[in-house]
Amino acid sequence: MVGLKIVDGRVLDPETEVLEFKNCRKALSRDFWPTYSAMANTFGGTIVLGIDDDTREVIGVDDTDKVTKELWDLLNDPKKVSSNLLSPGDVRVREESGKALIFVRIPRADRMKRPVYINGSMENGTYKRNGEGDYHCSVSGLRQMLRESSDSSQDSVVLGEMLMDDLDKQSVTAFRNMMSNHNPAHPWNSRDDNEFLRLMGAASRTEGGSYHPTVAGLLMFGYDISIMSVFPNYHLDYLEFGDGTDRWTFRITTGSGEFTGNVFSFVIQVSNRISMMNNRGKDLDGMVRIDDTQLIRAQRELLINALIHSDYNGIGGVRAEWRLNEFSVRNPGNLRIPLKEMFAGGMSDPRNPRLALMMNQIGMGERAGSGVSDVVSICRSLGIPDPVYDEASDPDTVTARLRLSQLEIAEDNEKLIKQQMRDDPTVSLDALSKHLGMEKNRLVRLVNSMKSRGIVERVGGTRGRWVVR
Repeated sequence: MVGLKIVDGRVLDPETEVLEFKNCRKALSRDFWPTYSAMANTFGGTIVLGIDDDTREVIGVDDTDKVTKELWDLLNDPKKVSSNLLSPGDVRVREESGKALIFVRIPRADRMKRPVYINGSMENGTYKRNGEGDYHCSVSGLRQMLRESSDSSQDSVVLGEMLMDDLDKQSVTAFRNMMSNHNPAHPWNSRDDNEFLRLMGAASRTEGGSYHPTVAGLLMFGYDISIMSVFPNYHLDYLEFGDGTDRWTFRITTGSGEFTGNVFSFVIQVSNRISMMNNRGKDLDGMVRIDDTQLIRAQRELLINALIHSDYNGIGGVRAEWRLNEFSVRNPGNLRIPLKEMFAGGMSDPRNPRLALMMNQIGMGERAGSGVSDVVSICRSLGIPDPVYDEASDPDTVTARLRLSQLEIAEDNEKLIKQQMRDDPTVSLDALSKHLGMEKNRLVRLVNSMKSRGIVERVGGTRGRWVVR
């Protein structure tokens, strides 16, 4: 439960997107329920009963047993609320400034339970949180939640009105070459294009023998004009910005006519550009990855994560930006699993699982459930901050940010480490830590990263020496 700063009987904390105060001195107020719906449909939060929501004065709840019983009775009344998300531990009575307060923790609803609505009306009783206010959910927001609650993926839908000619043959050929290089023995490599795409989940065959693209196939290989006929808001954008300015200096974008505009072509072009921007001079030679660096891999993973988790019916499209000290990728849709579990790895719930499968087949995108946790591991090995994920609501978007401001510091530290090892090849990590004024845990991560890249090697164990290359 949240802690409150209270001085002279008044709460100093402001109401926020995840914190709300309600009077409820005598009974549970009507305005509790729009906030319950809004928090459940957005990011979760806590409602504190017994605080005046205008003055933030601690007034207390006169009869906590009565108000608590009323809360549980209404939570379990389907005429009042569509879903009870609370468990007994989510409702706590606490004394503050000599007054009894009730803290109600509202979990974020699982996507299968959204929308959470009140008063028996999905259309009029669905709310979302924006800042410290509760607002009726927009029609597009309601549709998005209903799409999210479905068991079936959006990219498995067969587009019967689309023809295989709506797919770019060059993209299909390039993909097949890349897959053949990545996995030469794969049995699908010998199939003709239509059967290959069917087995990949990019197409479906009717009883009459004709083939039609699936949503995944159209997104991956289609022309952008064909994709936009199904997804009017479809847009992919990559921008590089000059030092400290808001003027882009380079751009790859759908609708430009400079490339087909499908997901596969976008990934290849942006991946090449990421390699160039990292000053490695490495390319996707023949569309086969060569000499991946950890940073390039982390950036590409963020890009592919956004593409396979994007809600292509949503607003804003996928947008990747490279600025002086940051690489970021934004996609429409919200997080489908909690951020803590994403960082830990092991759980996967992509909006577009067929797109994810196709990326895996060409060695792009990590194994299910490990993508974000792998990026975190790379960041820690490079000595830069963990990626930051920001969620926005109505329209729902997720932005992943990779801070690069400390990368130069990490590279400078590597130079210092190498110099110390050259000067004293037998130096211990403890001695290095003291000499450089660096925490040992951070030093160990840097040295291990340097070992994995073949920059330094320890010969002869703990009593041996360092070899610097």
